[in-house]
Amino acid sequence: MKTLSTIILAFCLIASISPSRAQGGMRDREGNNYKTFVIANKVWMAENLNVSHYRNGDAIPEAKSHAEWDRYCESKTGCWSYYNFSAANGHKYGRLYNWYAVDDKRGLAPSGWHIPKDVEWLVFTNIPNLGLRPGLGMKNTWGWDKGDNNCSGSNDTGFSGLPGGILVNGKFESLGLIGQWWCATETEVSFARTRSLWADSDDLWLMNTLKQCGSSVRCVKN
Repeated sequence: MKTLSTIILAFCLIASISPSRAQGGMRDREGNNYKTFVIANKVWMAENLNVSHYRNGDAIPEAKSHAEWDRYCESKTGCWSYYNFSAANGHKYGRLYNWYAVDDKRGLAPSGWHIPKDVEWLVFTNIPNLGLRPGLGMKNTWGWDKGDNNCSGSNDTGFSGLPGGILVNGKFESLGLIGQWWCATETEVSFARTRSLWADSDDLWLMNTLKQCGSSVRCVKN
């Protein structure tokens, strides 16, 4: 028979990693408003980062063509772009950044926030009621439809993940099918970690991604 202390301990462990239903918000220096959520006592953005300046006020170069994106990446300069170079996609999915913007010492994340390391993403894989299906609880309840198949999630975590696509090998790909986010974790000279959600999977994928690729960004409050 379980003792009362054992039951209380188990309840506390579950509560510590269960997402909070309370939604908050934050505002960056450029006036963008973001919904937030709480998980494991940490406040996360529930929307993708959408800034065009570093924390110190310096502008992040915008790549308005594939040639410009390649040129910034070749010089290891941080840059951003909207998917398909369309601002309309930015309103819904935020901006795509290369790794060099993520790693820039001037700070891509707003003041008081940081880009999570890979280990911080593990909280989503430890939620008891999600089991082996963390992606299901991280995907938004809309926006993941693929043809006649509804690939959306339950959004039990509050992450509200959307498939904002990626920029890879000089092409924009997978809008509506993949959401991919940089981790603040470098793995090799040319690679860094990303976490991704796929329309046809309920998992949270760990990837080693070329630094010149374009991915979305989420932030966590310090």
